[in-house]
Amino acid sequence: MISTLSTVSHVSEAGCDEFPLLCQYLALPASLAVLFEQGTIIKRLVDSWCADDSVQRQLLTAGTSAVATIKYPMRVNHLIDLPYDYIELINKVSTFTCPSSDGDDSRAPALCLVCGKMLCSQSYCCQRDIDNMTVGAATAHAETCGAGIGIFLRVRECHVLLLFNRTKGCFVAAPYLDDYGETDQGLRRGNPLHLCMERYRKLQKLWLNHSVPEEIVHLLEANSNLMAIEWQHLENEPVRAPRDNGRTSHLERNLSTCYSLPAEVRHREKNQSQELTLVVISTSTTGQ
Repeated sequence: MISTLSTVSHVSEAGCDEFPLLCQYLALPASLAVLFEQGTIIKRLVDSWCADDSVQRQLLTAGTSAVATIKYPMRVNHLIDLPYDYIELINKVSTFTCPSSDGDDSRAPALCLVCGKMLCSQSYCCQRDIDNMTVGAATAHAETCGAGIGIFLRVRECHVLLLFNRTKGCFVAAPYLDDYGETDQGLRRGNPLHLCMERYRKLQKLWLNHSVPEEIVHLLEANSNLMAIEWQHLENEPVRAPRDNGRTSHLERNLSTCYSLPAEVRHREKNQSQELTLVVISTSTTGQ
């Protein structure tokens, strides 16, 4: 912008109020009321804005003619609050049953990080038809909750599912780390996991900046194996074996036991396991 006014020398001083100085530099009044009173063109423009149906619905409370109060600054949306210990999520999904079956456990429960709803994923029991396309529960929920963009935490796989436009998606690491600062996708190691707020904030920033589609496309280009997955109902994805008749799988029971033991007991059992391995190797070598 070209301006004939000279810059204000003390605009960069610490503690000064920048708003009136910037208004002075831009030759604008510091009050919006004064600005709207200057001429009839701006007044007609504001009246047209206020006469819009969508603005009227937001300003008027339901069933009354009283004007609702709009408070500023508005609260920034954020993802749901996750527990610090991952074992709490495992306990939560251990009691989750599929809403479309008679008490059967969900094979792959997914937690929506936008609204907190738990639903089935990678199953045919909760499929829906949207625009003549059969989609799974996660894709159908993303249509109503995130306008086609979904972000889910698959608890038993310990990874985050990103969905976009019904037919595109990817997996990213869950914001949970063990004591060594590593993720455990698939819960193969069984170490206690704790929430990493730095990773969760990055995930929330990805969602707030509307960068989920960009992240999905980037990972699809980097990994050709993801292209074979039918993301609308998560078909052709390798899955874990179904659970036994108990409420928790063998891996989940081991993880629960690991969480319940004190740190010094876990360290002592780890050392005993290493010593036993050395004895077996020494015995095998002596026999040869």
